[in-house]
Amino acid sequence: MAPSVLQQEFGLADLVDAKSLADVCRSFSELYRVGLKVFDAHGNKLVDVKVGNGDFCGYIWEKPQGRAQCIATVGRVKGEPVAGEAPVTFQCFSGCRYVVTTLSYQGDPLGRVVFGPFVPDDLVELPRTLTGIAPDFDPRRAGESMRLIRRAPQRTAEQVVRHFGETLEVLAFQGHKSLLTARLHIEAVQESYRELQEKNRVLEASLAKLRELDRMKSNFIGTMSHELRTPLTSVIGYSEMMLEGLGGPLTQEQKEYVSIIMEKGENLLQLITSILDITKIEAGRMRLVLSEIEVAQFVADAAATVLPQARKKKIALSCEVGRDLPRMVVDREKLRQALLNLLSNALKFTPPGGEIVVSAQAAPDDRIAIGVRDTGIGIPEEHLGRIFDVFYQVDGSNTREYGGAGLGLAIVKSFVEAHGGEVQVRSRPDHGAAFTLLLPREVPAATLRAGAPTPLPMAYAVSRS
Repeated sequence: MAPSVLQQEFGLADLVDAKSLADVCRSFSELYRVGLKVFDAHGNKLVDVKVGNGDFCGYIWEKPQGRAQCIATVGRVKGEPVAGEAPVTFQCFSGCRYVVTTLSYQGDPLGRVVFGPFVPDDLVELPRTLTGIAPDFDPRRAGESMRLIRRAPQRTAEQVVRHFGETLEVLAFQGHKSLLTARLHIEAVQESYRELQEKNRVLEASLAKLRELDRMKSNFIGTMSHELRTPLTSVIGYSEMMLEGLGGPLTQEQKEYVSIIMEKGENLLQLITSILDITKIEAGRMRLVLSEIEVAQFVADAAATVLPQARKKKIALSCEVGRDLPRMVVDREKLRQALLNLLSNALKFTPPGGEIVVSAQAAPDDRIAIGVRDTGIGIPEEHLGRIFDVFYQVDGSNTREYGGAGLGLAIVKSFVEAHGGEVQVRSRPDHGAAFTLLLPREVPAATLRAGAPTPLPMAYAVSRS
C-alpha cells in the first residue's frame, strides 16, 4: 500500500505551479535587471531568465578555454554544496559574480536560487583570468559587452536573493497547503472506494451463498410438496369413496368426521399446490399456455365456482360485466387461479351479510380490467405495500383469526405480471377492499420472443396452445 500523503516528500515542482514560478522569476529579473535561475533539490533547472549577459557570455563561449571555464563555473554554482541559510557568493573567472541561496520548507531542501551574473560595483578592470583565456582575446569588445550587465553592490545582491528566497518559500507554503488538501481528499476518496470494493466483495460472496441457499430451499420445498401431494390425493380420494358408501354404510357421526378429513385434506392440497407454484415462479420455470377466452363467460365461471361458499356464508355475490368486451389471449388456468385467489380472499375477509362483486370492464390503453371488490374488513394503509410479498400476512400473530399461508396474492401478482399486466388495490379498514387486474388483450410480444429482454421479475417460458 502506498504511504499516506502526510508521509510523502514533495519537491519544489510539486509545491509551486510552473507558470506562477516563471512569472515571479521574470518579474524579479525585470525589476533588478539581473538574471535568475531556480533549480530543484536534484539539480533540475526549473526557471532560467537571462538579462543583459548574452553578448558577454556568448563572446567568452567562442574561446575553447573560456567555454571550459564557463562549464566549470556553472557546475559549481549549480551543484556545489551551500551550507546554512545565508546567501553564498560564487566568483566567476570573468569578474562577474553569482549569489546563491538554498530553498527549504519545514527543514526539507527544495532547491536553490542563483542570482546573476552581475558585475560587482568594485570591479575596475577585466581580471587576468578572463583576458588570458586566448591570445586573440579582445578586451575592448568584452568590456563593451560587460557594460550591458547590471552593476550592483554585493550587499544589495544578497538582500535581493534573500528576499526572493523568502517569496518562494511563501509560495511553497501555499502550494503545500493546497496540495495536501487536494491529495488528502483524493486519498479519502480512494480509501472510501477501497472500503466500498471490499464491502461489495463481501456482499457478492454473501449474495452467492444466499442464492445457493435459496436454490436449495426451492428444490427442497418443490420436492417435498410434490411428494406430499401423492399420499394427500389418496387421502382425499378414499374419504370421498367412504362418504359415497363404497366402503360400507357410515353413521352420521362418522360421515361428519370423514367430511372434516376430506375438507382439511383439500385445504392442505391447495396450500401445497400454491407452494409448488411459488417455487416454479422463483425458479423461473413457470410456463404460459395461451388461448382465447370470452371475458364475460370467464368471469361468470369463476363466480359460479365460489357461489356455493358464498351462499353458505350468506354473502351476496354478483357480476358486473361491460358490453361488447373483446376476446383475450391469456393462460386460462393461471388467470382463473389468480381470480379465484382474489375471490377466496374476499370470501374469507367478508363477514356474513356482506357483498362481493366481480367485474370486467374495458380500460384505457386497450386493456381489460377484471376486478373483485368486497365489503369486508379491509386492509390498513401501512400494509398495502407488502400484501403481495410471499408468506406476508397482515395479522402475523400465532392467534390470528383468519387462516392461510400468505401465498395467494403473491401468486396473483406473479401470474398477472407474466401476462404483461399489473395489479391495483384500494382499501380502507372496515370499508372493504377492491383489487383490479389490468391485463392487455394479448401477452406483449417481448415475452413471446425467445431470448428477448423481459420486464418481469422472473423468466417465463411461453408457448401458444
